[in-house]
Amino acid sequence: MLGRDQGSMLAALLLLLCSCTAPAAANLNMSALCLMVPDGMFVSSQADCSSYYQCQGATASLLSCSNGQYFDKDAQMCVASSQSTCASKSQPCLGKAVGTFQADSSSCGGYWYCSASGALSGSCPSGENFDPTKSACVYPYQYACTVSTVDNGSGASLEVSLNLCSIIENGFYFGSASNCSGWNYCQDNVLHTGTCQNGLIFNVNGRSCGYRGSSSCAQVTNDPSLTAAAAPSNCTTSGEKKAATACNQYYLCTGSTYSLITCATGSYYDTVSMQCVSRMQARNDCDRCLGSTKTFVNAYSNSSCDQYLYCVNGVQQAIETCPVNYYFNENVGSCVYETEPQFDFCNPTKASGVPATTAATNTTTSASTTTKATATNTTAKPV
Repeated sequence: MLGRDQGSMLAALLLLLCSCTAPAAANLNMSALCLMVPDGMFVSSQADCSSYYQCQGATASLLSCSNGQYFDKDAQMCVASSQSTCASKSQPCLGKAVGTFQADSSSCGGYWYCSASGALSGSCPSGENFDPTKSACVYPYQYACTVSTVDNGSGASLEVSLNLCSIIENGFYFGSASNCSGWNYCQDNVLHTGTCQNGLIFNVNGRSCGYRGSSSCAQVTNDPSLTAAAAPSNCTTSGEKKAATACNQYYLCTGSTYSLITCATGSYYDTVSMQCVSRMQARNDCDRCLGSTKTFVNAYSNSSCDQYLYCVNGVQQAIETCPVNYYFNENVGSCVYETEPQFDFCNPTKASGVPATTAATNTTTSASTTTKATATNTTAKPV
């Protein structure tokens, strides 16, 4: 049943239906999302009903159901497609009964009507969202949904609707991407939020409020797509780009507004070329722990690779500096004497890294030369 005024609304909306091809699927920023849920939890994929992710820290492992099955986020398992509320993006009515409605992942107010002749596209009245659990058009406070734009890696920008409770299990507390003490809770696919009291921190893996620990606040990435951060204003030049908070996102001016774009998995936004590139090529002053499983990574710099970040679950916890004449190399995982790595994001001029005082060592005694050679092979491990 669709809408609040059941008969009249259904008739009106059916007039809006058209026979259309389902939109292409898009990738979400799963690294930041996984930090908000406990390790080992399964999260639905918006790309395909038969696909889902298992989260471990900031790592999202893509898994697939057997043929003919869809992933059920509440059961946390694969089930027959007819038992799932998920609608395939390429075939939204696959396995669904004739006369039923399915959500359109590219629009908060869009839906698909499964007719005897196939999927027909429709949309709710302006200002309303489609709630797939009720097969109804409802007000935003009844079913929260936001639309973000995603770069699927092929150069095309795609819109995808996101209601966290459409991909995360109901009856379950999970963390906030913007507040250490904040928590979220899904009930009937409606998102509820709250804050721990008395200065306590929300423990993602414990699913409860508690005292601050060594890995506290790892869920706080301030990812714009998960925090509903406001986009930049004054969008006047179509196609103009601006860096976002997260390394793997940027804003694209489309007419009069900025849309948030997420790079393909493993890519960062490069503020020089203004393109999504590999993480090690991107020149972007952001938290480079994002998407990395390493404990220590190079910090961004426009002059030197002597600083590094301490990461916990893919989130920066601290920034440190190597000793004088040492440079950090995340491929080695340590500060290395007089050898600066050739990384664009911290050594853009590709300088050798050898200090000017090194020339003086040519006039030292053989004992001094031996001492210097020993030091060259010594690395200072971050602690």
